[in-house]
Amino acid sequence: MLLSVLACFFAGTLESDAQYAQVYRKGTALYSDGMELTPDQMQVLFESSGCMTYSDWQNAVRGFNTGKGLLIGFGALTGTGLVTFGVGVVGLMAESVAVGIGTAFIGPFAAASGRPPVFEYDSKFAGVALAGTCMIGAGLMCMAAGTTVYCIYRKKLDRMADACNNPDNDVQLSFGMTSHGIGLSLNF
Repeated sequence: MLLSVLACFFAGTLESDAQYAQVYRKGTALYSDGMELTPDQMQVLFESSGCMTYSDWQNAVRGFNTGKGLLIGFGALTGTGLVTFGVGVVGLMAESVAVGIGTAFIGPFAAASGRPPVFEYDSKFAGVALAGTCMIGAGLMCMAAGTTVYCIYRKKLDRMADACNNPDNDVQLSFGMTSHGIGLSLNF
């Protein structure tokens, strides 16, 4: 009797695993046996797994794409900020060198004339360097937020694909108290 129950248990487990093909995720698409699943196939797959719906998948895809968009957009802002900051710093150095050379050449003439030399350094590139610094700071902070959103929804999509491979309808064999007394129970 026990052997026949165990045989039914293992046959039911093998049969329930055989009806599900392995599902894997690439980006926001699900694949099974090398073929991309259509939305209708995904809806049937999710309903059969019993732990999620197709709308749950669509919400996770939307969050994943939002995170990716934040990373790309604010990565571009950070890159632009780096270029702008570089231009500002090079401009500041060029202006400083020009003022230094001008001071070296004009200083002796001003001293010979008897007037004290007055040289003002009014940089036109300080604003450019400051703008670049602000763009870098804003871009890095928003990239951190985008990375968080991207990682959270990527893991959520991975868990959903794994749930399709491991459905909740497992067969369980137990021995103990049942509603009709003590014995074996087979739940599926």
